[in-house]
Amino acid sequence: MLLEPDDQFAGFVVQARLGYGGSSDVYLAEDPERSQPVALKILGPEDSRSPEARARFLHEFDILSTLRHPNIVRIYTHGETDGRLWSAHEYVAGASGSTLVRMPHRRPDLRRVLQVLADVAAGLDFVHANDVVHLDVKPANLLVGSDEPATVKVSDFDQARWLHRPEPPLATNGFVVVSVPYAAPELLRAGTVSPATDQYALACSTIELLTGRTPFPRANLMAIAEAHLYEPPPEISTRQHWIPPEADAILRRSLAKDPDARYASCTEPIRLLTEVLHDIDTRRRAPLLSRLSAAFTRQ
Repeated sequence: MLLEPDDQFAGFVVQARLGYGGSSDVYLAEDPERSQPVALKILGPEDSRSPEARARFLHEFDILSTLRHPNIVRIYTHGETDGRLWSAHEYVAGASGSTLVRMPHRRPDLRRVLQVLADVAAGLDFVHANDVVHLDVKPANLLVGSDEPATVKVSDFDQARWLHRPEPPLATNGFVVVSVPYAAPELLRAGTVSPATDQYALACSTIELLTGRTPFPRANLMAIAEAHLYEPPPEISTRQHWIPPEADAILRRSLAKDPDARYASCTEPIRLLTEVLHDIDTRRRAPLLSRLSAAFTRQ
């Protein structure tokens, strides 16, 4: 069932379809009670009937309803209408963080990327301080507004877990649901997760935003998982020569196989990386200016 503009669903007035996934559709809708637009997520009929999907849906609401932070997308309410589960979320006019990923040969908008990373890190540290881990940090799950400076929100908490409350095992029937290109070794092993697990995924996302490729671009998911488990982190200064080697050292620690070897927060590595990269344009221009000055002197 696809909704069209001006259709009504659960008291909301649909304006446009924003996107769709394997189990749900998302619409831009007007909320008459709040007199503001919302992102209306509607599960498909099959998932709405599935006990596992229903539990996951309610779990996301349970977690998100406790989090109030400028860099975390808000969830307002949820319900069930015509046999379909739905939830109303804060609407951010813009696009996902995936739109910031440039082709490998193109330089990113460094100022914007660093701002997005800093805001995401702040949001994740708040989430961790409230006893939650996200477990699916990646550019596609970041909302980046079209305003300036951009509004940045971490979204999609359907894989999130409470840190110190009873939770079902990560692995179901021997499998763990993960976004493999961004998955920390302990997550791939269905081991103990922690804030460091999200920091690993943030580092993977950082590499993709800076270089246009995830840390381990391989032919298949099995090969990517093997690389996360056993291969050393990439040196992105060899991928993009404008990136200084100091950035490699920062990201290497965030991508340590041992979670205890990573930084104490998500904010710390992004702050260090920003210090290394913020004046990169100045450093790139300096050699050119020196050569020009020398040429004029010789004349």
